[in-house]
Amino acid sequence: MSRYLGQKKYKSVRKSSAISFYCALGFSVLFSLAAGIFHTQLLRLLGTTEDTSVSTWQYLRWTAVCGAVPAILNVVTANLVRAEGYSLHAGIGTMSGCFLNIVLDPFFILPFGLNMGAAGAGLATFLSNCVACVYFFTLLRVRRRQTMVCINPKEFSFDFTIIKGICAVGIPAAIQNLLNVTGMTILNNFTSGYGANAVAAMGITQKINMIPMYISMSISQGIMPLVDYNYASGNRSRMKKAVTFTAGISVSFILLMSFIYFTQSKSLIGLFMKNEEVVTYGSAFLHGMCIGLIFLNIDFLAVGVFQACGMGTASLVFAILRKVVLEIPALFILNRLWPMYGLAYAQTTAEIVLAITAVILLTKIFRKPDLKT
Repeated sequence: MSRYLGQKKYKSVRKSSAISFYCALGFSVLFSLAAGIFHTQLLRLLGTTEDTSVSTWQYLRWTAVCGAVPAILNVVTANLVRAEGYSLHAGIGTMSGCFLNIVLDPFFILPFGLNMGAAGAGLATFLSNCVACVYFFTLLRVRRRQTMVCINPKEFSFDFTIIKGICAVGIPAAIQNLLNVTGMTILNNFTSGYGANAVAAMGITQKINMIPMYISMSISQGIMPLVDYNYASGNRSRMKKAVTFTAGISVSFILLMSFIYFTQSKSLIGLFMKNEEVVTYGSAFLHGMCIGLIFLNIDFLAVGVFQACGMGTASLVFAILRKVVLEIPALFILNRLWPMYGLAYAQTTAEIVLAITAVILLTKIFRKPDLKT
């Protein structure tokens, strides 16, 4: 969409948004049905035990079976709005759902409220995603005369050129996300062999580590429309300035977060659980994961640039390198060399290699001259 805006192909912008929206709607319905029908196999794949399978299913029933459609459309509409440059509205819509989830969780989960446990957490997530979708649909309705984003079914058509452009970037991104889930599943399966406290510690560590990780991801996604637009219009020098400026800010922030995580690891884990063994495990896990944050930040930014420039092959290569070639084998090797604790360093190992590769590829892109006349 942003590339078409840069090329002033406004009809293609509207068609792109309609195709993206309705394809996402269709696939989310299929995913919802599959999660409901094959939930037993899914729970087994996720590495659940007799102690965790019931709670996991209670959560998945709301988030995956009932909640797949609002969860996916929430993300898709946010990206459609962001592609046009309305990052503020994209952030408001997404954060409204997040904040509502935070507010609803205690009331739905804990005894003083509905006392639903894991099911309550899933229901809170489901309702929060619904509210976020309502925000975006209302926004599109109010701004229908000003926005290029279109979810009118009449604009939906199987335009091969547009679909090819979407798939060139979307399929590598989808594979990357799928491999991320695969890597997390393998990590959880390894960790489950060391007992419930190790699983709890790894889960807490992953949640804490997701804060700077998602910030890095949001920065890379937030800059994509600007990179897209300038790349399509031929203004490579402006694109380079945008990327380097963003990299300076994000790297500085992630360095600060890594320092805090490394020095305050026990205190951070202790906020979630007071169990001494969990805190000890979690602190060691967090040390390993936070080291890789700076490299992860560079990698996310590079992949964002690749996707914005339509370099789907580069994105796909990075996805395969990250999980299949580097991280997943590292889980096996490091767990054997350093049982349990080595698991936390697998991602860092992969991200260091990818960060070096990312800098080399970005340098080649930035050396290309402007195409503006």
